[in-house]
This record gives sequence, structure tokens and C-alpha cells, in this order.
Amino acid sequence: MGRNGVHWITHGSPVYRVLHEGHVRPQDYVQVGLRARGPDLETFGWMRNKGMKYHTMVEVEKWGWEKVMERALKEARTNTKKLWISFDVDVLDPAFMPGTGTPVPGGLTMREAQPIMRRLCAENDIAGIDIVEVAPYLDTSYKTALNSNYLLNACLAGIAMRKKGLPPGYFNPVSVEHGQDEYYGPKKKS
Repeated sequence: MGRNGVHWITHGSPVYRVLHEGHVRPQDYVQVGLRARGPDLETFGWMRNKGMKYHTMVEVEKWGWEKVMERALKEARTNTKKLWISFDVDVLDPAFMPGTGTPVPGGLTMREAQPIMRRLCAENDIAGIDIVEVAPYLDTSYKTALNSNYLLNACLAGIAMRKKGLPPGYFNPVSVEHGQDEYYGPKKKS
């Protein structure tokens, strides 16, 4: 928030604005993967007082992605049938997403992010998705644009899996086992 209650419009203000302007009720907003030197205690207090739910990377380190995502999804599914996923690319480590307004080390890898996105979209009825904070002009390697595309494809694969009735953890046997069942399968008793 700016001086004297005036709010400046920046790439860091959409969450404040979407809540303040009444587009989303704070209790329906769940953030996962917060890290960096902020938010500070005042901001976390503001978020709590508004009724927002948030999960930091410290929480992920302590409990693991599986538990944190279960909790976040339980919160997100309360009082709704559909979810909107807003994937902020600065949750990824800048090695994978250098073209963002707030690159901070210690984020997700693409190896972690793709299955998370696929699973989110396979397990939930998705109202919509956006991928935000993408600033390709800050990335001459094109990694940001390419990896953003991979994240969107992971979500679309999850939506397709859901529509076909495939379980969220489904993998096509051709891509997993490719005829080598003996190697990965249970050991035979002699």
C-alpha cells in the first residue's frame, strides 16, 4: 500500500486489488509457495486478518509438497465446485524462469512444477487458469516462454485426464514400462 492509503499499481499489486475491489473474497484465496525476504510480519498479519490462506516454501520444506497441497486444496475446495488456478511463475527458481518481475532463488524446479500443475488440473474442476508474472523480454534464453508453455500443457493434460476418467496419478504404460515389466515389477519368488 502506498502512502496515505493510496495504492500504487505495480506488478506486485494484483492480489491486493482483486481482494480490495471485491472480485475474490479473501477467505476463498489460497496462495502456495511464498518465499523471499517478504512478505514481512505486517503483510502476513494483514493476510491473516483478511482471512486469506497462504503456504510458504518454509512450510513446504517442513511438511513436503504432498501434505501442503492436500491442505491447500482442502481450503480451496471449501464452498466451491470449481477452482481458478493463477500460476505465478516466480514460484519457480530463476534458473527455470528468469523472465519474471521478482526472481528469487530457492523456488520450484520444472520437474516439480509440471506434475503439480497436471495433478491440480486432473483432480479439480477448473474454471480457468492464468500464468502470471511472465516477462519474456527479461529472458534472452526463451526459457521463460518455453517453460510457461510446458506448464500450460501440463494443466491441459490434467484436464484431459479428468475428462477421460483417468486417475490423477495415471501414466501411460508405454511411456513408463515400455515392455520391461520384469525390471520394475515385483520380484518373483523362487
